[in-house]
Amino acid sequence: MPESSVQPGQLCCVTVSKWWYRVIIHRVINDQEVEVFYPDYGNLEIVRRSWLRFLKWCYLKLPAQAIPCSLAWVKPVEGMWSNAATLLFKKLCGSKLLVGIVDEYVNGILHLFLCDTSTEEDVYFHCVLRDGGCADVCGENVPSQGFKELNPSALYVQPSGKQENAELLEPDVNLQKES
Repeated sequence: MPESSVQPGQLCCVTVSKWWYRVIIHRVINDQEVEVFYPDYGNLEIVRRSWLRFLKWCYLKLPAQAIPCSLAWVKPVEGMWSNAATLLFKKLCGSKLLVGIVDEYVNGILHLFLCDTSTEEDVYFHCVLRDGGCADVCGENVPSQGFKELNPSALYVQPSGKQENAELLEPDVNLQKES
């Protein structure tokens, strides 16, 4: 990709281990690396600039497969999720099949309860986070202050008016200048 196209908000693709993935450039790190957001998976990763390619037109308009989600009925103890809360959450997820119970879908964010049913007793994430002193259970869905920073899909994915899935946003010149 030409240097002028490598900027935040640019939808393109990247090759990783001989597979191609749709990505959105999230942040330019230096002249060799960029941080990209995978709209079909919801994660961020740092990749080499040389791995980026323009995406074929037919793939530009496909809806994103990742949906912005938030745990239902919890809020961080101190306004922002702590590193301890994030690590505990990642530990709870640890390559397991989880049960998600949908509470509501509001403003493009799916609020759900997560539960690990692989042990004798079901483990609800909001209870573990509360018991670990990382979250307050509040009985309502309170948007996190740092949701956009913690979940880049909130920047690039929006719910579709015609469909129940999410669509990619067109790159925005103002968004590109923010990063």
